[in-house]
Amino acid sequence: MQLTVRCIIAYLFAGIVSLLSVDQTRGDECVSMKRDRHRTLMEEYRHSPNWDGFLTEDTLNLRQNETEVDLSRQGFKEVHWHLSSIVGDGYEIFELNLAFNNLEELNELTFLKFYSLETLNLSNNRLQTISNLTFGSLIRLVELDLSFNLIHTLERQAFDRLYALESLSLRENCLVTLAPNQFHFNDHLSSVLLDHNQLAFLPPILFDPITMVDEIYELDLSDNNFRRMPYIETKEIALLKIDNNHIETLTVNKSFNVRALQIQHNNIYDADLFKFNRAEHIDLSHNNLDNIVGLHEMNQLEYLDLSSNNVSKFDYNLKYSIRNIPSLVTLRLQNCSLSEHNIGGLLASDSILNLDLSQNNFVRLNVSDLSRMRSLQYLSLNFNYLRELISYERLGHEFPFLELVSLSFNRWNCTYYDQLNAYLNRTHIRSTSDPRDCYINGTHVTDSYVTDAFEPQYTMNHIKRDMTVLRNLGRNTIYFMYALFSTIRGQGNETALHQQRLDGQLHDLERDVDRLLGMLAFLVAIFAAVLFVAVVYGGWRLVRKWQHDRTVKVVTYNKRANEFSNGVTVNDVIRDNSTA
Repeated sequence: MQLTVRCIIAYLFAGIVSLLSVDQTRGDECVSMKRDRHRTLMEEYRHSPNWDGFLTEDTLNLRQNETEVDLSRQGFKEVHWHLSSIVGDGYEIFELNLAFNNLEELNELTFLKFYSLETLNLSNNRLQTISNLTFGSLIRLVELDLSFNLIHTLERQAFDRLYALESLSLRENCLVTLAPNQFHFNDHLSSVLLDHNQLAFLPPILFDPITMVDEIYELDLSDNNFRRMPYIETKEIALLKIDNNHIETLTVNKSFNVRALQIQHNNIYDADLFKFNRAEHIDLSHNNLDNIVGLHEMNQLEYLDLSSNNVSKFDYNLKYSIRNIPSLVTLRLQNCSLSEHNIGGLLASDSILNLDLSQNNFVRLNVSDLSRMRSLQYLSLNFNYLRELISYERLGHEFPFLELVSLSFNRWNCTYYDQLNAYLNRTHIRSTSDPRDCYINGTHVTDSYVTDAFEPQYTMNHIKRDMTVLRNLGRNTIYFMYALFSTIRGQGNETALHQQRLDGQLHDLERDVDRLLGMLAFLVAIFAAVLFVAVVYGGWRLVRKWQHDRTVKVVTYNKRANEFSNGVTVNDVIRDNSTA
C-alpha cells in the first residue's frame, strides 16, 4: 500500500515537474522570438545618437519645465538612478513616454521621486521582470503600458502601491502565470490587457471584489494557452475577451458576472451558459459546438453569434432557446450548415431585429420559414446558393419592419433576379445587392460582355464600408452604454453608501437622544420620590400635631375666686399633690 502511494506521489511530482519544464521551455521560446522581433523593429531607430546609451539627467533636459516628456524611439539601454534626483520640489511630470527603447531592467530607484506621474509608457522595450519596488512610489499613476516587452515574471507585489491605476497593458509579453492577489490593491482598475502571452491558467483570486470601486471595463485574455475557462472573482466584467485559445468546454462553477463574452476561435464543443445568465453579448463563433444549454435563461442577452458552428447538432436546444430570450436583438448564424431542410421552425422570435444567414447552403428558401420573426429589420442571405426566394411577394406583409435585405453572391437567374429587385423597389425594403450578381444561361454576368452595361451607383465596396461603419458604431454605442451604465451604477452605489452613512448617524443621534431622555426620566423619578417623601413627612407631622392638640385641655385660673375653670381650687391641687 505504501509503495502504491509513493508511486502515485512520484508520478504526480513528475507530472508537475514536466508541466513546469514545458512552461519554462515555452517561455524561453517566447522570449527568444519576441527579442528577435524587437531587434528587427528597432533597426529603424539605430541612427539615434542615444542608441544603447544611458538615460541621465543631462539627457532628460528639463530646463523648459515640461510636464509631458517624450523620450521614445531613442534606443536607450538603461535608465540611470540619478534620474529621480532631478525631480525635486516644485516640479511635476505628469506623462513620461519611454516606448521603443532597449531598456532591459528597471530598479527601485528609477522612478523614486516621480510622485505626480499619471501616465507611463514603457512599451516596446526588452524588460523581462517587474519587481515589487519598481513602481513603488507612483501612487498617482493612472495608466501603465508594458506591452510588447519580454516580461515573463511579475513579482507578487509588483503593482500593490499603484492605488490609482486604471489601465494596465501587458499584452504581447511572455507571461506564463500570475500570482494570487496580483491586483489585490488596484481598486480602480478598469482595463487589463493580457492578450498574446503564454498564460495557461489564472489563480481565482486576482482582484479584491469587495473594495473595487467599479467594474472592470475590459479584460483581454485572448491569444494565450488556456484549455479551460478561467473563473475570476470580480465585482463585474463588462467585456471579457478569451478568443483564440484552446478551450474545449465553456463552463464555470459559480455565477460569472460578465456583460460581454467573446470566446470565438476556440475548440469548444460543449457550452454551459447557466452561470452566464447576466450576459448581454456572447460570441461563440468559429468553434466546434455539439451542445449548448442555458440560453433560455439569459433574459438580458442582446447579441448572439454562433457563426461557423454546425447548428444541426444542437438545433433542438436552439429552437427552444431563441423563442425564450426576450431581449435578443442580433443573431448571427453565418456558415452554420443551414439549408431549407433544417431551417423550418428554427427561428421564432418577436425581438430579433438583425439576422445573418450568410455563407450557408440555401438553394430555395421559403419566406414562410422566417415568418415568425415579425420584428426583423435587417436580413443577410449573402454567399449562399440561392436560385429562388419562394413567396417573396409576401416579404412586405410578413416583415412590416424590414428595412434592408442582402442577397449578393448567390446563383440567381438574371430574369428572376430582376423581378425580385423590381418587387423590392416597389416596397419599403431596400436591397444592397449588386445587379450584376446573377447568371445568364449558366454564365455569371460579371464574366460576360453584359458587364460593361451595368454601372451601379452603390457597389459592394460601399456596402462593406458602410456596414463596417455601422458595426463599429453599434459596438462603440454598446461600449458607451456599458461605460454610462457603470458610471450611473457607481454614482448609485456612492449615493447608497452616503445614505447608509446618514442612516448610521441618525441611528447614533436617536440612541443619544434616548439616553438623554432616560437620564431625564431618572432625575424626574428621583425628584418625584423626594417630593413624595417630603409630602408624606409633612402630612405625618401635621397629623401628630392635630392629635396632640386634641389631647391637651386648656384650663384658666380665676385669682379672685381662687379656683380654676374646671371648679378645682388651689387648695385641692395642693392637697392632691401632697397626698401623692
